[in-house]
Amino acid sequence: MLSRLFRIHYIAVVAVVGSLFGSVLMMFIGAYHVLLSFVVALGIGEGLFTLGSTTEATGLILESIDNFLLGFILLYFAYSMYYLVTLPEDRRRLGQVRMPSALRVANLDEMKRTILIVIIVSLSVYLLQEITVAETTFELQDLYIPFGILAIALAVRLIPWEMTGQDAKGEARE
Repeated sequence: MLSRLFRIHYIAVVAVVGSLFGSVLMMFIGAYHVLLSFVVALGIGEGLFTLGSTTEATGLILESIDNFLLGFILLYFAYSMYYLVTLPEDRRRLGQVRMPSALRVANLDEMKRTILIVIIVSLSVYLLQEITVAETTFELQDLYIPFGILAIALAVRLIPWEMTGQDAKGEARE
């Protein structure tokens, strides 16, 4: 009975599979936005050699960067959840499988810190997109994103992370 209860961690496979499908979807959406930006920038469909709106094309490129970042973080989350939660401790060596160093994770703190840092980058790209494409005047609510970036960056800096082989600043320990 107790052994079955502890096997419930295999429910994390649902999160892993969902994140993998979400990652692939976000990569396709990002690729679509890149293609769409070419169509808009080159004015395809509006006449021969007619340049379209470069501002709109720039916005689409920035949106595709945001999509690719989200796709990567979903891939990172899926791998981390599979590795940390689903695999038993004795099977965590990958043997013949060589994972990129960017996807290797030692513990949940490292995973959370990496996800928060990518969220900061994603919010920064979103802010750049809003500033680039904005056609309205400045409003007070436009400060929510920069304050959110600042709050998350401060949290990443102030939280005492339990990192393996490096300190909270990301520098190698001796």
